[in-house]
Amino acid sequence: MQEFKDWKEFINQILIDSGQFEKPITEFKGEAEIETFKSTDKNSQTEIRVGYLKDNLLIYLHIFNPTVPGYNKYVEGEYFYQHDFSDDGKTYGNPALEFNERNRNGIISILEKGLKGKEVQFVKNNKILKSKLYIAEFDSNFRYSYDFTKRGFWNKIFGQKIDKINGIEKREIELNKIFNGIKNVLQHRV
Repeated sequence: MQEFKDWKEFINQILIDSGQFEKPITEFKGEAEIETFKSTDKNSQTEIRVGYLKDNLLIYLHIFNPTVPGYNKYVEGEYFYQHDFSDDGKTYGNPALEFNERNRNGIISILEKGLKGKEVQFVKNNKILKSKLYIAEFDSNFRYSYDFTKRGFWNKIFGQKIDKINGIEKREIELNKIFNGIKNVLQHRV
């Protein structure tokens, strides 16, 4: 069983050793260090963006792909909290995950399973005007909607619905086509 000293070494090992991602590009934003892993598949635009805070804390792990702007918008403000993988009934807690076995197994689970759900896009002239994101496994009617037009508030409420505009094309993208998980992640289980 391999020992890892921190989140960065752990995540780098899993993503790079999988053969699915290249070595990351690193940048700093405020107190966060962000690593961006690009897919080794040249036909894929999928990236994994990982944010670390000092003191060996993991603030986020976002899967990003420009073909699903609704999903990207959804994860944009998502961060890990201390009790995200807790099984003792606690929720939230301080921002970021400590580097411990419970949290490592939670991250492995995310990387192993990949994305679930779908994004339904409403497109006109090859431009995505709106998307509906369905990711709740417990309720197929639960969705997030994102309007990518420049329409004002009142026009969005009282104007013509985007899905009713002439010439609108409806596209459905299964999120597991964007990222279906890392197949050999189990060899890294700690």
